[in-house]
Amino acid sequence: MALTRVGFIPIPPGKKPGFDHADVYRRESPATSRLYVAHTGADRIEVIDCISNSHLRSLSDVPGVAGILIDGKQDFLFSSDRGCARVSIYRCSDETLIGRVVVGDRPNGLAYDPARRHLFVFNIGDAPGVNCTGSVVVVDEMRVIATIPLPGRPRWAVYDAATEHIYANVQEPAQIIALSAIDLQITRAFHVPVAGPHGLVIAGERLFCAADGEALVALHRDTGAVLGSVALPGEPDVVMRDSDLARLYVAIGSPGVISVIDEQSLKTLQTVPTESGAHTIGWNPDTRTLYAFLPASAGAAVFVEQ
Repeated sequence: MALTRVGFIPIPPGKKPGFDHADVYRRESPATSRLYVAHTGADRIEVIDCISNSHLRSLSDVPGVAGILIDGKQDFLFSSDRGCARVSIYRCSDETLIGRVVVGDRPNGLAYDPARRHLFVFNIGDAPGVNCTGSVVVVDEMRVIATIPLPGRPRWAVYDAATEHIYANVQEPAQIIALSAIDLQITRAFHVPVAGPHGLVIAGERLFCAADGEALVALHRDTGAVLGSVALPGEPDVVMRDSDLARLYVAIGSPGVISVIDEQSLKTLQTVPTESGAHTIGWNPDTRTLYAFLPASAGAAVFVEQ
C-alpha cells in the first residue's frame, strides 16, 4: 500500500497563513466524522466533514489557537488559545461552548485524563521557554487546581491510561517527562539523544518522538531506553499513527513532505510531497485518510492508503 493524494479541500484564508494541531470526532449513529484543525493564522478552528471531504464552518474567537484535542467518548473538544492564555472547552457533538479557563502563558500542547476528567495544558511561557508550566484543569469545575513547573519549553503531550501518566516532550533540555495523573507530579524524565523533541505518539510500551534534529526516535515508555531511530529529511512537527498498518506519518514543513515510517522496523517506506510550510497533519482511522494542511494553498491535501 502507498499513501496517495486524492483531493484538496479549500479552507477560507486568515489574516496570516498557518495551521497547527488537528483531531477527529467520530460517532457511529448517526454516522459522523469531522476533523477539527487549529487555524492559527485566522484565530479560528476549522471544521471539515470527513465523509464528503469538504469544509463545513469555522469556530471563531480562539486567538492564536494552537492545540486541538478531542475526547469522543466524553464528547469534548478542547483548544489551547495561545493568544490569550486560556483553553476553550466545547461539547463536540453540537460544538456548543461549555466554558473557558485562564491558564499559563502561551498554552500549546494538551492531554486529557478521562478517568478524573482533568485537562493537562502545557504552557510555553512568555517569552517562549521562560517560566514554562503545566496547568491542570478540572473540566467539571472549569478551574485550574495545580500549576506544575516544567524543566523547559514543552511541545506535544499524550495521556497513557495503562500507566496513568502524561508524557510530554520538552525542547531543551531534550527530554520526555512523565507526569503522574494521580499525584500531579513529574515522576521521571527520559533523555532524548536528538535535539528538540517535538511531535509525540504512544503505541503500547513505545514512545515515538519526532525531534528537530531530523530524526524519529523510539523510547521505552517505562525505562526511557532508546529502542531505535530513523533519519528524517528535515525538521519534523506532528506525528500521526495508523495502528492497523503500524505506520507513522511525520509532517515535515521544510522541504514540505510526509515521511511514512514502519513502526516495527523503523524504516522509511515512502516520502510524500506536500508543500513548503506544511507541518500539520490529521488522521482519520475510520476512512484511513490523512489530511495535510497547506498554508500557502489555503487548504488541506487529502491522502489515502491505496
